[in-house]
Amino acid sequence: MEGLGSKIRELAATDKLEGFSLGELFKETFKKQGSDVVEDYMAAGSSQTTPPLELVNTNWPKPWMFFRVLAALIMAYAATYAVFMYTLNEKVMVTIIVLATFAAPVATLMLIWEMNTPRNISIAKVLEVFVIGGGISVIMITLWYLIPIFGNMPGVVEETSKLLAVIIVTYTARGARYPYQLNGILFGAAVGAGYACSETLGYGLDSVLQFIVGGGLKQLAAANPNLGLADVLTGVLKPTLAGLNFRGILSPFCHIPWTAITAGAFWRVKGDRQASASMLLDGRFLKAFIIPVLMHTAWDIGIIIPNIPAILDYCIMGIVSVLGWYVLFTMIQQGLHQVRDMQKAQLQSTLAHVESTLGLGTKRPPVQQAPSGYAIQG
Repeated sequence: MEGLGSKIRELAATDKLEGFSLGELFKETFKKQGSDVVEDYMAAGSSQTTPPLELVNTNWPKPWMFFRVLAALIMAYAATYAVFMYTLNEKVMVTIIVLATFAAPVATLMLIWEMNTPRNISIAKVLEVFVIGGGISVIMITLWYLIPIFGNMPGVVEETSKLLAVIIVTYTARGARYPYQLNGILFGAAVGAGYACSETLGYGLDSVLQFIVGGGLKQLAAANPNLGLADVLTGVLKPTLAGLNFRGILSPFCHIPWTAITAGAFWRVKGDRQASASMLLDGRFLKAFIIPVLMHTAWDIGIIIPNIPAILDYCIMGIVSVLGWYVLFTMIQQGLHQVRDMQKAQLQSTLAHVESTLGLGTKRPPVQQAPSGYAIQG
């Protein structure tokens, strides 16, 4: 694993993790936070609430809000499901499906928002990229798959489309506003989460249609001659939720980290400049881009090779999950180092300006003896 990690870091152009500990990272996850702290914390990212560069913390952050978001969504999901089972109100089914789809991706996106230590991207901006970028990626991927040759190339098609969606939706946000590699990672995670939610909802709809059209309803009616509306609703919902819950659990380990890695690598090349097509051909980006493409291809190996044993398929998905977050954490570390280097550069620039203003470090002409009766002019 160490040898594999070394090869992946070489491709990603990142360093070995230093001073990193999951225990320390999540140290404050369960710490009690007052309502004022939560409100101030969530208000970060606007032009008025973004901290100056010199005050940005370049140590590993300690996120905690993501867990509250996850817990709230899970409790809402459980409560809504309980209400449905008690009342069998079909209108509640939509809420259950939406909560099952969005809980894990939104919480994971919140985690990466907290990892953006410059605190220069607001929740409103994240939601904009999540909705619009996710929608653009769905449209692009759907059009790509209309071409038969791309049907067995999910890694290339989907990772390219999601990155292009990131670039499109953030193109008008001038580079100087979001220059950090951590910003690119967050924008990528937002598009990845948006696409993951759309894809999961699509699979949920497929499950419902399969139940109705594929014979599930007939089998249910044959097994229960006194079939009622309640039986139909629960018969549709249970297999649908089984698929949604499974995909929801897996969502933090696929599209979100993959697109975050891709966009982070692109931002490393882009910096504070406007995005351009030539940046997509930069070797530093292309080598890192190979990683999520290969991970995505390995993740879908059960689709590409239908006869692969299920246990092998799950093992590959587990390895990809670990490696994906490992690469993402190395890129986050690189982003933290970038902020630290920018702080040093700003400090050196300030010191040079002060020295220049005060005339320090430069030769000054010798003071001439003034004639008697005259004051020496400065």
